[in-house]
Amino acid sequence: MMWGLVNIEGMLPRSLRREARSILLRHAGENRLTANVLPGVHLMRFEWSSRPLVAMHSPCMALVIQGSKSIDFGPTHLEYGAGQYLLTSIDMPASSRIVSATGKCPLLAVGIEVDFAELKELIRMCDTLPPSNSQAGISVFEAGSDLLEPVVRLLRLLDTPEHVRALRPLLQQEILYRLLSGPSGSRLLEVSRHDSPSNKVAQALSWLQKHYAEGFMVGELARHAGMSPSSLHQHFKTITGISPIQYQRRIRLHEARRMLLVDSLDIGEASFRVGYQSHSQFSKDYRNYFGRLPKDDMAAGIPFAAYSPEG
Repeated sequence: MMWGLVNIEGMLPRSLRREARSILLRHAGENRLTANVLPGVHLMRFEWSSRPLVAMHSPCMALVIQGSKSIDFGPTHLEYGAGQYLLTSIDMPASSRIVSATGKCPLLAVGIEVDFAELKELIRMCDTLPPSNSQAGISVFEAGSDLLEPVVRLLRLLDTPEHVRALRPLLQQEILYRLLSGPSGSRLLEVSRHDSPSNKVAQALSWLQKHYAEGFMVGELARHAGMSPSSLHQHFKTITGISPIQYQRRIRLHEARRMLLVDSLDIGEASFRVGYQSHSQFSKDYRNYFGRLPKDDMAAGIPFAAYSPEG
């Protein structure tokens, strides 16, 4: 499945876009993701297109101000550019790439983590809510001025740190409200509701993340999620684009990569710890997923990025 890039930059107020661009150019580090410039806020600035980076993406709203990116998960390919935001509502292994960026026109984006405890509290305060429905865990939406305005006000705090403590929580709550009341609201509401299929799939994902090195039966996983095996498989595939077994394999590979590049374990020890019985099968799966053998990653000494808060 592929969604094409739709550039709606002209739909956003020009003055707000210019201000957001100016702030990002001043505060975002060149050619990198600048994490936690404010609690839960990440800035991105890159001056070149990139090869795909495979990483774990955590719940986050990523708004592009300039340039464009793409993301692949399961069979789905999404592209998003200036005036659009990517919403990741679950912990999801995915491959992202910078599509359009140059020195004169760098990719500029802001990522804001989604706090589900705050979201649930906000839901309780809302008089009207959008209908919920089961959707993919990663989706692209168009951003309107009602979302861009509080994002820019939040970014302004980078120039006025004396106001951060008082205003940051209020502005991040407003942004969360705009997400909830906008086109992405049904997705956030669905994953937040206790008995919804998305929430139950999220419980299954949490169990897999904690027990990734263990073997399991789908029926066992379904019991942990409070679903029938057939219902779990259907909704799991809808939300993640892959099966529970494939999800577990990707979690294993991400954790093994962390062990190799951060903990400096040897390949045999890392593969055994994440649940592989065959070193050759581990190397084969690793190459198929990351595009290179474990020994090549280790020899290159590449920077490790296991979790990406920004799509």
